Amino acid sequence: MACVDVASCPTFWAGLGAGLSVLLSAIGAGLGIGLSGPAIAGAGVERPEVMLKTFIATILAEALAIYGLVVGLLSVFDITASLTIEKSVRIFAAGLTMGAAALGSGFGIGASGSAMARAVISLILAEALAIYALVTALLLVFTG
Repeated sequence: MACVDVASCPTFWAGLGAGLSVLLSAIGAGLGIGLSGPAIAGAGVERPEVMLKTFIATILAEALAIYGLVVGLLSVFDITASLTIEKSVRIFAAGLTMGAAALGSGFGIGASGSAMARAVISLILAEALAIYALVTALLLVFTG
C-alpha cells in the first residue's frame, strides 16, 4: 500500500527510527573516539605501559556504534507490509532513544577518556547510559 501522507506512513517512521539509531550512534562513537584519541596517543608516548589501559575508552566508544547498528538492523527486519502506525512509532522511539543516548554517552566517554588515569568510573558510567538505552530500545522494538 502506498503512503498518501508522511504523517500516517508507518514505513517512513520506522525507517526514520532505524536510520536515526545508526546515524546518531555513529556520531556519538566518533565523538568519543575523537575527544579521547589525542589524550590516549599522548599517554602512549609518555608512558607506554598505560597504553592498553587508556585504549579502553576507544573500545567503549566504538561499542556505541555497535549498539546503534543492532537496534537499527532489528528495526529494519521488523518493517513489513503489515506494519501498523503504532508499531512504527515504537520503532521510531527506539531508534531515537538509542541514538540520542549514544550521542550523549559518546560525549561522556570522550570527555572522561581524555582524563583516563583518574576517571575510570566515569567511563563505565557513561557506557552504562548507552546500555540502558539499548535495553529500552530493544523492549520498544520487541514488545507491543
